[in-house]
Amino acid sequence: MNYYRRGIRFKLLAHGLACVSFVFLVKARAVSAENGWKVLSYYGVYDVKTKKPGRPAESLTGPKEETWKRPTAKRPYLIGVSFPHLKDPYWLAVDYGVIDEARKLKVGIQLVAAGGYTEITQQINQVENLANQKVNGIILAGISYSAEDQLVDQVVSKGIPVVEVINDIQASKISAKALVSFYDMGFNAGVYVSEQAKKSAKPINVVFLPGPAGSGWAPDTLDGFKDAVSKLAPGKVKILDVKWGDTGKSVQLELIENALATYPQMDYIVGNAVAADAAPGALETAGRVGKVKIVGTYITPPLYEDIARGQVAAAPTDFTALQGRMAVDMMVEILNGKVPGKNIPFRSGPVIQVVTAENYKKFSYEAMFGPRSWRPVFSVRAGE
Repeated sequence: MNYYRRGIRFKLLAHGLACVSFVFLVKARAVSAENGWKVLSYYGVYDVKTKKPGRPAESLTGPKEETWKRPTAKRPYLIGVSFPHLKDPYWLAVDYGVIDEARKLKVGIQLVAAGGYTEITQQINQVENLANQKVNGIILAGISYSAEDQLVDQVVSKGIPVVEVINDIQASKISAKALVSFYDMGFNAGVYVSEQAKKSAKPINVVFLPGPAGSGWAPDTLDGFKDAVSKLAPGKVKILDVKWGDTGKSVQLELIENALATYPQMDYIVGNAVAADAAPGALETAGRVGKVKIVGTYITPPLYEDIARGQVAAAPTDFTALQGRMAVDMMVEILNGKVPGKNIPFRSGPVIQVVTAENYKKFSYEAMFGPRSWRPVFSVRAGE
């Protein structure tokens, strides 16, 4: 089925669920990086005291569905960018969005990657170095939800705005956020699994692989998934185990192999895109193909191909490359003098949709990930 219920948000509120912050899953539609795209935006003042992981701060108003518009840079700004890593296709897609948008706006980029979600000290050092290089602004994809608050405060105190991209962050001084809620991503995965559970004569057993425990996104996917299955399919979905780990493929594959050996009754593997992409091979080796289904909590190019081949059931898309574009656009707007929360959104991200074997052809591959031939780019000169 290619439709999900737009009104489910309000039905869940009536059952006591904390507000789900996006308009729920509409008909699959093409998304263009040239003609604008639909986003959900939040305005107002960011009060960190009202912030909970995975959710927009309650001090903000929204979400407001609107069409994203590309700005024009008043000057050839230099923007520093810090990623957790560039070792999987997800962050390669963000790299594409950032680099291509910078070229369209003729602004400069200096991008660094820390090397993994265990490398928080490295990321802090890299961001401090970017600030000392006199960049006009910094786009940060934080490794930690709360451990980099002081880092953001220090950078902003120097007059350098910081826009968070992809990974949520607590930081009270953060200038703006270009992201979707990974709580909502997990919730979407939970909606899909709940619908399948309702068709089953017996409860289905799930092993969940969120990703890195200390990150600003992985725990949120688990929270969202749990809330969805508890509200939509109470008693029909049992989480056998939650296995945390870095999103390196070898780490995730080892976790999956352990789960297959430990839980012969497992019906579903649900988890981060690296785990979901590694799972088909592990199932084949274990002789469990057709007995265990796979659902991702977000999507990457390899996972898209797995869905197209029928090896993975589904995964929500956050239109990864578009978020990279939005972070650059937000930074340019701020450097142009716009005020986040007033003239532009404080927080905004593409409308989440679920990709399945039935509807995957309706999604723009480039809007989600960039060209298939893309390779990492770390710098752009202003005016290129």
